[in-house]
Amino acid sequence: MKGKWRQSLQIKYLLLIVIALLVFPATLPFVSALVYAPPIMMQKINEPEPYGSYSTIEDTWHEEAEALSGEQDADIIERLGALQEKWPDSGVFWVGEEGKVIYRENVQTDIPEQWSQAYTVQFMKKSYDSDPFTVVAPIGEDGNRGSMVVQLDRDLLGPPITRLDRSYDFLLVIAIAILAIGFIVLSWFFFRKVHGRLKQLSVAMAERGPHGLPAPVKRTADDEIGELEMSFNQMVKELEESREREKQEESIRREWIASLSHDLRTPLTTIRASLTEVTDEVKSEKGTRALRSVNDKIDSLSHLIDNLLSVTLLTSHKYPYEEKQVEMNRLLRHNVAHWYAMFEQKDIEVEVTTTEGPVLWSVDPKWIERILDNLFQNVIRHAADGGYVGIHLEEGKLVVEDLGPGMSRDSHSKGAGVGLTIVDLMVSYMGLGWKADSSPQGTKITIENPDSEQVIGRLA
Repeated sequence: MKGKWRQSLQIKYLLLIVIALLVFPATLPFVSALVYAPPIMMQKINEPEPYGSYSTIEDTWHEEAEALSGEQDADIIERLGALQEKWPDSGVFWVGEEGKVIYRENVQTDIPEQWSQAYTVQFMKKSYDSDPFTVVAPIGEDGNRGSMVVQLDRDLLGPPITRLDRSYDFLLVIAIAILAIGFIVLSWFFFRKVHGRLKQLSVAMAERGPHGLPAPVKRTADDEIGELEMSFNQMVKELEESREREKQEESIRREWIASLSHDLRTPLTTIRASLTEVTDEVKSEKGTRALRSVNDKIDSLSHLIDNLLSVTLLTSHKYPYEEKQVEMNRLLRHNVAHWYAMFEQKDIEVEVTTTEGPVLWSVDPKWIERILDNLFQNVIRHAADGGYVGIHLEEGKLVVEDLGPGMSRDSHSKGAGVGLTIVDLMVSYMGLGWKADSSPQGTKITIENPDSEQVIGRLA
């Protein structure tokens, strides 16, 4: 069971999802370090930090202001210039006690030349906790010498990462996108593999081997699809065993029917011979009719036995077949002549229509005669009350019709009797087509041959 859980496709995909959910948060710090660490390290190596922290700048600036409280204006200006050189990215200016800007250097913000008390307050409020970082330090006691101001971009005072170019943020986005794409690609490969295995199984199901059954497939893994493949192989095996049993049963059935047919012929022949011997001894009309009825039943039973044996031989492909070029007009007239006395005895009017020119069919003449015998036998048995049989030959079709009560079923394949079963098998094996149209007014059976040839003129 433990091995099956490990091989399960569902478990594999759930593990893939869990790994993705865990890897994304876990890899973000690593990716960030991978993106930002090298430039930060290079920055520390190549660029010294002249500014320090916010508190360092603020403390230094106030100390300098306190130190300049007793100095002359020129000395203050000189010191401010030195501080600006020390911090080259800074902006420095000095607003005197009268509110006039006495000194300014590299100031990026827009400041007036003359400051009022109200503007000073507004500037202080605006500069608090804003960018650039601004430090205002009074010079002298109570600021009687004015105030000196320094401004620095906050990126210069923060951690080294804040001084990196914005393109590194884009690199971080790209790295995260690569992780997401990697998960998508892994998922795609996972489902592509599953789809490929299912497709292979589908192709195996569609293919047919020499016995008309799919071939077994190789089990590709111990997962759900692997179990499906094993079930498929088991199904194929059971079908093969079932097909083999059917063949054996069919072979036994055919042998049994053939043996039974042979065994029944002998007593029927004996009975027929005995009836012949006693016929002359029976003098009464009633006895004669009884003997004639028994003889008809023997003929019917003999014909049924022949048909059963023929069906068995046809279905086992052992019925002799020899294809020839047959002239159908001649064969039809010969066969009808053989049956004419029987039709006349049953008071059945016979109408025969043939073509002017010869009609050639590539068939076995004995098979065609057997087909006609079965059709005529059906007419005598089931349609004699109609008193009519029409036999018509055209170039590509042969029609046998009667005016009997019709077949009891709509289709010739349902309960139409062993005789029509033989007709169906023989017609199909010879590549012909046939159909039966039946109604209470009669039955019309049409045999069609699309490959027939009609020769102009008459046979010699």
